Amino acid sequence: MNEFRYTSYAQEIIFGHGSLARLSEAVERFHWWRLMLCSTGTLRRDGTIAKIEEVLEKRLVAVYDHVQPHVPDFQVVEATSIAYENEVDAVIGLGGGSPIGMAKAVSLSLEEKRSGRSARAAFPTDQPLVPVVAIPTTYAGSEMTSTYGVTGQENGSARKITITDVKVTPKLTIYDPVLTLNLSPTMTASTGINALAHCIEALYSITRNPLSTAAAISGVRAITSALPRCYADGSDLEARSEMLMGAYLAGTALSSVTMALHHGLC
Repeated sequence: MNEFRYTSYAQEIIFGHGSLARLSEAVERFHWWRLMLCSTGTLRRDGTIAKIEEVLEKRLVAVYDHVQPHVPDFQVVEATSIAYENEVDAVIGLGGGSPIGMAKAVSLSLEEKRSGRSARAAFPTDQPLVPVVAIPTTYAGSEMTSTYGVTGQENGSARKITITDVKVTPKLTIYDPVLTLNLSPTMTASTGINALAHCIEALYSITRNPLSTAAAISGVRAITSALPRCYADGSDLEARSEMLMGAYLAGTALSSVTMALHHGLC
């Protein structure tokens, strides 16, 4: 048998139709009292953010609802300042890879702002001062990883840097298929194919292991079954559920191995 190394992080996953309703109970159990939400204008307009506001009520003390794609560095500075001013103790990323990435960036930046020193983890067991909560509405898989990207300007050109730190792995993830019903056919296809690519790449990664392989194979089965149905009928809740499960499995595989060229580009 081949040797392998596998690192597991403490995460709570809540999956199922209407599971967003359990967010308040989970937040109370974690003793988070002042939360900030990072999301997009699209999710504000379609009423998804309003659902979070209704569930959390007074615990939601700040909302940054105009996250741009690829997490611009100036927005990280803006959002971190808002979080600092509101004494936030947990950050929610609602949406796809960019809002969840923003929540991760704010978590680490806010800890550094409060402590006055680097917040980077020294050990795999290090815990965040400001935990991340992920509520995905696409199939990007960021909710299962310890990685995010930030885009800045260098010599007049955009430059994206990638940060990996165990502290930004979401402590809580809510998978509610109902929240994916508004996902357009284009976004369904693009993020769904990306999830499938994560599974495939995990299967040939040089650091693959039995757990990542099992997750990737199950993810391929779920995605290839559900994605065509989601694309044909976005209101098919059972297909959306199976697709979200596939995305979860893809994210699990993605977080367990070293990825290659495709993930670096996409």
